[in-house]
Amino acid sequence: MKRLLPSGLGSPAKFRVALRGALGLAMWTAALGIRPVTVAAADTAAPIAPAISTGTGLLLEPPLDLSKFTREWFEKDSATVGAHRIRRPWTNPVVALPPHSRADVRGLTLDEVKAYMVDAKARFERGEAIPVSDVGLVSTQEDVVRQPMLNHIAGFSNDVVRVYLLVQKTATDTGWSHFSIVQDLTRKPVLDYYAELKSTGPKFEAHSCHKCHSSGPFAIHPAREDLVLDAPLAAALSRHIAEQPRSEMYFPPDQPRGEYGPAMSMKACARCHSEDGDRGPLYRENSHPIRVMVDFGYMPPNRRLKPDEVAELKAWLETEERPRANAGP
Repeated sequence: MKRLLPSGLGSPAKFRVALRGALGLAMWTAALGIRPVTVAAADTAAPIAPAISTGTGLLLEPPLDLSKFTREWFEKDSATVGAHRIRRPWTNPVVALPPHSRADVRGLTLDEVKAYMVDAKARFERGEAIPVSDVGLVSTQEDVVRQPMLNHIAGFSNDVVRVYLLVQKTATDTGWSHFSIVQDLTRKPVLDYYAELKSTGPKFEAHSCHKCHSSGPFAIHPAREDLVLDAPLAAALSRHIAEQPRSEMYFPPDQPRGEYGPAMSMKACARCHSEDGDRGPLYRENSHPIRVMVDFGYMPPNRRLKPDEVAELKAWLETEERPRANAGP
């Protein structure tokens, strides 16, 4: 696999967090449908709880100290993407796309998927998107990057697709990278396409993305309460993400689906994450988001794990994985 931008993410290990921080909670939440969020739904979206470690002992590294990264720094660094592209007024958190060109479509072509990705980036560049700007929790915490990851996340939709654009860089990078997810709603189950948007066009990815997105896009969880520019917008877009149906990941020919070992069977998690659940199974390769989301109290969504459950989860995460075939670097 080729190394991806930004420069601070030059190693394969660091690329594993490239899409983690921004597009988050939906892999953990129940499917509620595929309708775009309405204005009324946006108005009533519950605020995102502050990110505070609960001290479970699941984290491989202590929670990252972000005290030197001020709100002023965050606003200034976020604006380097282009001040006219962010902090935009909104009534609906998702940009409505024109109807798809083909009537009664049953499965998008790869060219159509790429066109939606390129269009999302172009809309962002023209200042026609409604991006949430934050420092992402999952991509910032834990044992990979260990520095703030700045994100701009925008959503788009029509009756055929849900499209997400992630514009991202670390605190030490000067340039921004672009990533996209397209969910083909015409397929059953829904099919998710992940790509980095390079100068030559979208480059489909699967193995690195599967490490966090085996069950679909994430919703938004800022690493600190003040490191988000529009908290109501973040909550509204997160609600839109949580309303997605169960989906599967597209594996391009050069990255076939691998053998990921046994799925998690722990009852508190497998209640939703299973072959018959609202979300797909979780595997040990998903350990990074599992550790962060559980330790920071976001998962399970309606309660915290009991000490014996934490011990069971920790033991499962630390059990040596069997060798995997075709699972990428």
